[in-house]
Amino acid sequence: MSSTHEGQISSPASDGIKPAHQSRSKQRRDELINAGMELMCHKNFADISIIELTASCGYSVGTFYSRFHDKDSFFKAVQSEAISRCHAELRKSYSGEFWKTMSNEDFFRKMVDVLIDGLSGPFRGVVKASIIMSASSREAWEPIRQSGLVIRNLIIDLVKDRFLKDDPNKSIRSIEFALQMFFGTIVQAILNNPGPVHLEDEEMRENLTRMLVRYTELEER
Repeated sequence: MSSTHEGQISSPASDGIKPAHQSRSKQRRDELINAGMELMCHKNFADISIIELTASCGYSVGTFYSRFHDKDSFFKAVQSEAISRCHAELRKSYSGEFWKTMSNEDFFRKMVDVLIDGLSGPFRGVVKASIIMSASSREAWEPIRQSGLVIRNLIIDLVKDRFLKDDPNKSIRSIEFALQMFFGTIVQAILNNPGPVHLEDEEMRENLTRMLVRYTELEER
């Protein structure tokens, strides 16, 4: 699924989502998806009732069931839309030419800022719900895993001019494992935020930047 301009959402491809052919029907479907994404930032998906969801948009429960078979299919639609938006934002953020001229430390500092802002913003609730639901269904986590691979490829492409000239594969392996540590830390912070350093702390960004700079094997700029 991909999002279009001004909050409009393209037709979902997930199972259980009923096609919306008329513009009014699409608008209501989009509003429900947007509302679900917002509600998940404040409470667990399991605790969000369909009545609460539809009421937040001023619609009836019947409006929900005319567009989604059940709550599971609705979650798939929200998850798919969140991932699509996140990827679009990351691609836009990583498209600037200034990335090529930064020092390695400045590069990773900005990369950490972009990723944390993207994953802990409006998509944080969707990531958390995916983690929780993956305990009983691997299917819920698979789109997030695939999203991680997309992000990995974006970053590898962004940093490829910095690979070690005598051993570029060493650079790739070091970046991949550094990202594994990065995402493991972020996932745990989104799920439980146990501390002592919390996701919203500036120290979190500094520590992750330091880890990436020290661990990755790149040519210095």
